[in-house]
Amino acid sequence: MNIIKQTPEMILENWDFFANAIESTAKKIGESYTPLQFYEVIDSGEATAFNVYYADELRGFLVLTDHNDRYTGNSVLHVDFVYLTGPSLIAELEETINRIAEEASFDQIEFRSPRKGWFKYLDAAGFKSSATFYKEL
Repeated sequence: MNIIKQTPEMILENWDFFANAIESTAKKIGESYTPLQFYEVIDSGEATAFNVYYADELRGFLVLTDHNDRYTGNSVLHVDFVYLTGPSLIAELEETINRIAEEASFDQIEFRSPRKGWFKYLDAAGFKSSATFYKEL
């Protein structure tokens, strides 16, 4: 697996892929966010976007942010968004995210997803749930 950082200009050049990734994921999980909202955050420099390649084929899109935990001071790599196509690459992506966190010396990784299917992969990779958030419908 290879991830390539995307500039705002690169996203605009491949807007159809980007927009489809955001829109199809939002629909699948019942969210109302839009490609423009993601683009504006990436364009502002508050988030970093990556195209995900496997065997030289574009297979996904990843958005990461980072922050320091307000109470512990830990440096946190936050996985804001993941979109993958085709045969599952979740295990490979988890390895890639761990490598990024280790190379940049993050203290912890946070993962945002309402999809329970991620839990089995995260548990198998040694992630431990430390917080649960609920949303009123």
